[in-house]
Amino acid sequence: MSDIQTAFQGELQLAGWSETHNGGCKVTFWLPDATELDAFRSLTVRKGNTAGHRFMAALVEIGDDETPVQREPEPEKPKGGALAVLAGRLCMDPEFWRFLENEYGVSFHACQAANEAAQWIREQCGVASRAELDHNEEAAATFHRVVRGPWQKYCQRRGAA
Repeated sequence: MSDIQTAFQGELQLAGWSETHNGGCKVTFWLPDATELDAFRSLTVRKGNTAGHRFMAALVEIGDDETPVQREPEPEKPKGGALAVLAGRLCMDPEFWRFLENEYGVSFHACQAANEAAQWIREQCGVASRAELDHNEEAAATFHRVVRGPWQKYCQRRGAA
């Protein structure tokens, strides 16, 4: 059995975290008091006053009652497929904006047309995200009936099919 020396064992409090392109990912903790720094001070002294020691850590969040906090995993968001991609492309197309104006009376603010077109599609199809179009049969059927079919007919009339 190997003899593992513990550099620090105790309670920490999360002070913050950051992520930058040149500094990488960083997590900062507050220690209970300054004497807890001694374990880290001695490490950098042995290495020529530079940081860079590697550690293994296992952290468990604890609540005010001193017991581990139980968190429910975040539900996985559905990923968009072919319909979401099509809806995304349409929302970026100025001709699609004209289609919505001409066929549905939708008016757009100049700088927000793509976002407003996306919002219109979500409202029409009853979804919170265009990605749901590929996972919700009713929303997909509405998309085909209200958006895709009329859009294709509009393009055919304009000779752009």
